[in-house]
Amino acid sequence: MAAANQLRSLMEEATCSICLEYFKDPVSVECGHTFCQSCISQCWEGLQTDFLCPECRETSQSKKLRSNKRLANMVETLKHLDVQTVTPRDSILCRKHEEKLKLFCEDDQEPICVVCSMSRDHKPHSVLPIEEAAQEYKEKFQSYLDCLKKKLNDFLELLRKEETKVRHLESQFKTQREQILDEFEKLQTFLENEKMCRLSTLEKEEKKSLQSIKETVNKLEDQQSVLGRLITEIEVKCQQQDVEILKDVKSTLSRYENVKAQHATYDTSTGIKEMTNKEKEVDLHREIIESLDWRWARGFAAEVTLDPDTAHSQLILSEDGRSGRHGDRDQGLPRTPQRFTKYLIVLGRERLSSGRHYWEVEVGDKTRWTLGVCDEAVSRKDELIFAPEDGFWLVGLRDGKYEALTAPPTLLAPRVPPKAVGFFLDFEAGRLSLYNVDDRSLLFTFSGAPFPRTLRPIFSPGLQDGGKNAGPVQILPVTGGSSAEAATADKRDI
Repeated sequence: MAAANQLRSLMEEATCSICLEYFKDPVSVECGHTFCQSCISQCWEGLQTDFLCPECRETSQSKKLRSNKRLANMVETLKHLDVQTVTPRDSILCRKHEEKLKLFCEDDQEPICVVCSMSRDHKPHSVLPIEEAAQEYKEKFQSYLDCLKKKLNDFLELLRKEETKVRHLESQFKTQREQILDEFEKLQTFLENEKMCRLSTLEKEEKKSLQSIKETVNKLEDQQSVLGRLITEIEVKCQQQDVEILKDVKSTLSRYENVKAQHATYDTSTGIKEMTNKEKEVDLHREIIESLDWRWARGFAAEVTLDPDTAHSQLILSEDGRSGRHGDRDQGLPRTPQRFTKYLIVLGRERLSSGRHYWEVEVGDKTRWTLGVCDEAVSRKDELIFAPEDGFWLVGLRDGKYEALTAPPTLLAPRVPPKAVGFFLDFEAGRLSLYNVDDRSLLFTFSGAPFPRTLRPIFSPGLQDGGKNAGPVQILPVTGGSSAEAATADKRDI
């Protein structure tokens, strides 16, 4: 009996946990468990990485399989053993009649002997020869086995997909965590640099202001000394006799007039604008927040270039498509439907219909320019009204004034004249923010209404005005009829 149990244990050890049959070409995976080569290959079919052990659920990055020839030899030996030699005798004999179990009662679902089949308990039942019944149930069990194996494979596949999802989510959260840490480290660096820059500027202003005040104090002290000496001299004269009073009177009067004139024209103002602490605090907060907003916006840098097919015939574009200026001479370009003919306009090649985009345009010392975005569907030939309600979101410099072209225009008051303007378009939010790149301050924000389906960047360098405004507008890297018709074509500035 003990030998039979040991043999059964040995047989179980020689059985594949996937197909539940003796190993065929047994192979071991990295964790040490063994399977049929065909079984584990089928489980791992289509995988490129993360190979899952069906038994212990451990994953490995390698598909390496080690052949187990000794186990294969042991399996072959077990197959040739007579199982009956280890089967207890009473398991094949009827306990009641000590006869061999040669029949199978289908009603009671149990093996019986011939004597049992003729007894009252089984005589009315349907019985089959045990070999025939065994074959029938073997086929039935085989179908069960196939179904269970399929369910096991489906389960393993589902489990593999779920574990893949877990690893994917873990990877995503890890990436986001790293991005958050990296972004805040950058913000901390930015704030530290901003702090040092502002403290340095403040120190320079302090030195300049104190120097100015010291110079004023020195001048006032000199004036005080002169006034004191003159007062003493006049007081002495007033106590003298008439002749003594009139001695050197011309010199005394002259010095008095000089002192009086100097005191009258001397300006003690330091030119420093005084603000309350609250005003200074609010102003500093606004500047820092605007700087942070600008820095965040620059993280969505977009590649923007000029589209020569849209450029007015008098605009001269650079070969790289990054700058344009008024040439004051018609180039005889074909008057295609895409080209602007009434206004000195050129569009960007890029069509913006979703997401966030940031670009910068240098305007330098130009005296007139207009920049922004527009609805791609705006007319290229007709009279235009430059306002958001008509598909234009623009800012510009005209007649020495900075304006957002709303209806009516909104006058802007930048802290310093912008040499370059940054544009941040958040399409889904329906917002276009414009920044003065020189001091990173917010110039203006268009918001409150959804954008049309497609926007395009728009550029107008303005008329060159006899050379006063001859410079181009230039896109900065962030980290453009017949001859006769062209001759009479409008060249209107915006």
